[in-house]
Amino acid sequence: MGDRCYMHITCRRRDQETFEAIGFHVDFDQGPERAVIEMVDEEANYAHCDEMPKNVPYFGHNGHGDNYSDGIFACDGRRYAEVEAGYAGGFVVAWNTKTNQPDTRSLRAIRRYLSVRDRVQVKFDALARPLVTEASP
Repeated sequence: MGDRCYMHITCRRRDQETFEAIGFHVDFDQGPERAVIEMVDEEANYAHCDEMPKNVPYFGHNGHGDNYSDGIFACDGRRYAEVEAGYAGGFVVAWNTKTNQPDTRSLRAIRRYLSVRDRVQVKFDALARPLVTEASP
């Protein structure tokens, strides 16, 4: 028996089969001309821990299971980053009770996630721009 949760990802259309192989399906099709799509898995076992690809760009989030909390994640095709998220959004930051400050590892993980997610967003924005072609005389 597993621990299932809802997952949502944004990925390139050309990577659709990669995610279908682990249980995702297109959330709603916005047309075949769209290079970036949204996919979901309503019953992702353990949030597909150790199954998410590390060689294609995507980002997304998962709901909580019985043994883990909500999470957000991103992969730019080389680096994968994930962090725990609060129920209503935002980040969960570990607290160092000895120093009475946020845990530095927790803050590094959040910064890494944001960096990877931002790189993915730049890639996806470039895919969404219409191609500029010169008109013939």
